[in-house]
Amino acid sequence: MNPEATVLECQPEERVYAGWIYAFGLYKPRWQIARHLNSDWSQAVLMAKHKSESAINRFGEVIAAHLEAELLEDQNYIITHVPAEEDHELYLFLEVGRCATEMLADSIYLHMKDHARVSLAKLLIQMKPKERKQRQCMTDRARAANVRDIYAVVNSAHMAGRIVVLVDDVLTSGATMAECARVLRLAGAKSVMGVALARTERMRAPVFASGDPHGPGGDAA
Repeated sequence: MNPEATVLECQPEERVYAGWIYAFGLYKPRWQIARHLNSDWSQAVLMAKHKSESAINRFGEVIAAHLEAELLEDQNYIITHVPAEEDHELYLFLEVGRCATEMLADSIYLHMKDHARVSLAKLLIQMKPKERKQRQCMTDRARAANVRDIYAVVNSAHMAGRIVVLVDDVLTSGATMAECARVLRLAGAKSVMGVALARTERMRAPVFASGDPHGPGGDAA
């Protein structure tokens, strides 16, 4: 099977809206190898994480079409991305300085038709390294503590009067997206709506505060 061709035909297995975060499909964990390999969506997500242009372009097309149906006509939006977790095993042989989430945010923006109300900017940086990789944290509380106060906002003037569309690849506990959203709100974002390629299939699904993504929003647990 040609993986590039599979990506072009890939469709979300489900669209999940919980509180202020949208996720597309489920990411089957690699420790369940048979289910992981048989999930086209999971394979496409993995390709996107490895910066496959065809996978990222396809995801950008799917998410842009979804957003165009969700965005309010009387609001202005700015698309940005969650800074990638440093992972030397993943990025050793790949382009340095431009992470997969940034490429995905760019693709979503390029596929949007209404650029009068939607802009694109890099708003977040990671100021200091995490004590450990997120996957090494055993509890949701530990994952939240691991990302606390490590992000900062740049170019905050670009957010004035705008709703931030915050793009990430895979949502597990929601801790990273929640922390980035918290920092963006403190820096003046009107509100934040999160978008992820998939949420990880896990024993306990992440819990999000209810709220309208076009209003004040809430925080992920």
